[in-house]
Amino acid sequence: MDYQALKKLERELATVLKEEYSFYQALYITLDKQRDLIKFDSDASLLDLFAEIERCRLRIKRSENKIAEMKKGNPQGFRMVSVLPDVKKIINSITTLIKKNRDIVTECESYLKGRSARIKEELVELRNSEKILQYMSDGDPTPQFVNSKE
Repeated sequence: MDYQALKKLERELATVLKEEYSFYQALYITLDKQRDLIKFDSDASLLDLFAEIERCRLRIKRSENKIAEMKKGNPQGFRMVSVLPDVKKIINSITTLIKKNRDIVTECESYLKGRSARIKEELVELRNSEKILQYMSDGDPTPQFVNSKE
């Protein structure tokens, strides 16, 4: 493997990783916004944020494929370049952002589980109050059948 090819691979990898770093920064901001909306029960924009998260999930998949192709194209060179200090620094930064993103997602899940339980309880209460309202409402003036007699 010649020096020029390694240098080129290093530049390509660094460029891709810097793009990924800025993507994960944007993802962190989006997740933080989502957490605030979940936390403060602002459901109006929540669906838009979930759609954005789905787009981010697809973007992550594409970037994983891009890195895998780079690695597949030149495995030995990729291993050599991936341990260089500049590349390692970017990788560590991305790793830190991913951990922060996972923490926010975990926090959002706990809020949503609590909300889901609360909604289920409210639905049960609504069903019970519907039954009570039926008992309390004025009955239809239709004949009541008792022992098959009117």
